[in-house]
Amino acid sequence: MYLFFLVFLIFISIFLNFLILLQPGKNVSNIIHSNTSNNIKLFNSVRSNNFVTNIIGFCACLFLIISLVLCNINDKKINSSLFEDNNDVVNEKILKLKKNKRLNTEIPN
Repeated sequence: MYLFFLVFLIFISIFLNFLILLQPGKNVSNIIHSNTSNNIKLFNSVRSNNFVTNIIGFCACLFLIISLVLCNINDKKINSSLFEDNNDVVNEKILKLKKNKRLNTEIPN
């Protein structure tokens, strides 16, 4: 499951990079001119929602959700392995105490 999400995250990140890099550039010459109608057109074109922009937003949301899922899975793996290791150490100490059947009460010098 972890491997599936990891591979899926890699594919989404590559696809997202290609979509962002292949977007057509905005006309920069409008910023240089002081004509307000051109500047208004520039800011209105930034707000336009086209199909590619919606796909980029959807892929960005998928990227965020899958990265959170991967972090959660990884955190559960780390915590469970830590608890298992601690339980093994505690169980070994208990077994050694049961074998000895008495505690060493001598105080070291």
